Amino acid sequence: MEKFNLLVGLLFGRLYEEFPVSLRVTPKQFLNQTIAEDDEEGSFNFIEYFESTLRWLETAEYIWITQDFSDDGGPEFDVVLSEKGLETLRRVPKSLEGTASLGERLSSFAKSKTSDAVGTLVSLAITSAISGSGIAS
Repeated sequence: MEKFNLLVGLLFGRLYEEFPVSLRVTPKQFLNQTIAEDDEEGSFNFIEYFESTLRWLETAEYIWITQDFSDDGGPEFDVVLSEKGLETLRRVPKSLEGTASLGERLSSFAKSKTSDAVGTLVSLAITSAISGSGIAS
């Protein structure tokens, strides 16, 4: 779950910064930040993991895949936050100090590679979007 949270946090941070413009994403852009250098098994499966994560986020309606450029070279997508994704990231967690939204925090943490904080924020975002609690709009 830690790898999922980190990948989603990095992706959400970049999508939030670029919104409303689609962002072209590939596994290579996220591999080094998501998989530890000594995790050979994780890096070997990362292409499939990356695509599965994007497909799950699309099915859960957090993102829209606007174009699929995937080919034999691997997955490559143009992605933008959906309305649900944007609204989730624009919320401000009641449990955290300050007025920065989840998206602003993820964008900042993604740049600093603070994986623990990113994972916590992603868990909070997804849980609050499902339950509708613990967040001030």
